[in-house]
Amino acid sequence: MRFVDKGVRTQKISKETAVFLAGCGLVRASKALGSLRYGINGFLVFVIPTGYRTEDYEAAAYAIVNANRDDWVDKEIRVRLANPPRIKGTLHKQISIYDLKGLDVLIARNIAEVPKDVGFAAAAVLFVEPPTVRHINAARRLSGKAPFSEQFASSLARRPQNILLAAVLKPTSAEDRIREIDDLDKVDSAGPDLFELPGYEEVKPWARVLVNNVTRWRQGGLEWKLARAGVLLSGLPGTGKTLFASALASALGMRLVSTTIGSWQSAGALGDMLAAMRKTFESVNDGKGAVFFIDEFDAIGTRLARPSGHHGDQYWQVVVDDFLTLLSGLGEGVIVVAATNYPEWIDGAILRAGRIDDHFTLSLPDQLTRAEILNHHTGGALSVESLVDVAEDLDGKTGADLERLVLKACKTARNEDRELELRDLIAQLPERLRYTPQQQLRLAVHEAGHALVALALGHATSATIEIKDSFEPNADGFLGGMTTYDLVPDYFPTETSLLNRIAVSLAGMAAEAAIFGDRSLGSGGTIGSDVERATTVARRMIGSYGLGKTPVFMGTVKEIGDKPFPERLEAEVLQILDEQLERVLAMLTEESERVLALAADVVTHRTVKIERGGMAEAA
Repeated sequence: MRFVDKGVRTQKISKETAVFLAGCGLVRASKALGSLRYGINGFLVFVIPTGYRTEDYEAAAYAIVNANRDDWVDKEIRVRLANPPRIKGTLHKQISIYDLKGLDVLIARNIAEVPKDVGFAAAAVLFVEPPTVRHINAARRLSGKAPFSEQFASSLARRPQNILLAAVLKPTSAEDRIREIDDLDKVDSAGPDLFELPGYEEVKPWARVLVNNVTRWRQGGLEWKLARAGVLLSGLPGTGKTLFASALASALGMRLVSTTIGSWQSAGALGDMLAAMRKTFESVNDGKGAVFFIDEFDAIGTRLARPSGHHGDQYWQVVVDDFLTLLSGLGEGVIVVAATNYPEWIDGAILRAGRIDDHFTLSLPDQLTRAEILNHHTGGALSVESLVDVAEDLDGKTGADLERLVLKACKTARNEDRELELRDLIAQLPERLRYTPQQQLRLAVHEAGHALVALALGHATSATIEIKDSFEPNADGFLGGMTTYDLVPDYFPTETSLLNRIAVSLAGMAAEAAIFGDRSLGSGGTIGSDVERATTVARRMIGSYGLGKTPVFMGTVKEIGDKPFPERLEAEVLQILDEQLERVLAMLTEESERVLALAADVVTHRTVKIERGGMAEAA
């Protein structure tokens, strides 16, 4: 291929500003070839700036190689897009090593669009930079407008293509209207701003820093690599992960692009899923800025540390590798917010620094936060103070649950043609049954067992016990009591400290047996229960950590999951659980008077804090 004369080239591309600037970028990139660019034997691959339109560079390439754009033969052969737009009803045809005849220029949005064999066959792969100050002012002069100052033109060069063109095409100077330019790529949102919402205290400090950095990036005062961020949100369903993404987009003045891993998988076989995934990334990676929300994030799969040879291993290897490539190829202005209920299922490479750096666990709202959420959804019609008692009876409810409750209360008030009143919310409260005194004492004994053993074994420096006086019978599950700890740091667990963890988990059950002679089902039945935690630690000790009678490795913590062990190893797991239950049962039987005294204190005050070597006190 040959570049046409500079004068002819400028005449061909100067009629349209976007094409002129694209042509300047192509020529500037080709200067890396030196004098060879005037007689290249082969084709060139140009990777254009993120967010810029391929059609502008395609038109500029026709002018540079002096091809006739109206000639469909030349259009098909001499200048091509690596991944042309999909046309309904026709076969989508990406570039292939088998289809390069006559090619002079290949335009790609990112290097991932160029097959490795095609890139190898090219005379050169050149990366095009955004327009320079000189290019921007040349475009102004060609259209008969006054050039910008170097400082202003430099700030424009860092903005998305549409913002740059808007400033270049403006008949009068845009330099004195910089604030308006700052607002051009912000999205007006009807949804709430993150900082207007109650809750999210775990992640708001991170979000404030992000908003400040993005503002500085928009103004040209900070490089995107220093402003960029990705975050993983985990937590129970209903803790507000989706709402967070929407509210963050509002706070940033960005659009929200929302997807799920399941929507990609539903496209069909592996090739169809990858195509759907790439299409979503293309839509968000246009340089205009977006909060890219990916739900069901754990469903992206994980690559096995030791492939089993099963066909499915290769499937997930390809999916995760392609996802990593797309994630790394995201351009400026894209904030990734991923959400999952199972963070431990996510491939570690996805969460490494430079991709998704931060991880926050969203918890269920406490009593005061529940009152603030109710206040927010009532539009401030009812004060936070008046809602605190109502919120107490909504323990365990998510933000979504609270919103539904307010909507039902508002509907009642509307039907009676009046303003919302506190009684409308009270009428929507779920039915609650009170624990009997005997049940409250059992709850307190159970939690006292956990607390006393945790302090005795040096697992914690203090423990706070809380029990409830009522429960919601129709709920999927209800928490009668809980103990929270100030844990002693254990950065390098030993066999002894792991056994102590198991002992603390089983201490609630043991306390019930020591005091009442029988045990309730409150120690098991769910993921996260006392028995589940104890069993998990014991299995990891035997099957992964090599802390059994014979050191053996059955797999990583993630791989062993709940898969069966050989009979001998299963017997070792059971032996650990038996021994630790007997251990804490003996401890608490000997200290039964202390257990009962602490439990009575808890029943009286409902919340009690104890410290190692100290006295119990009402919290």
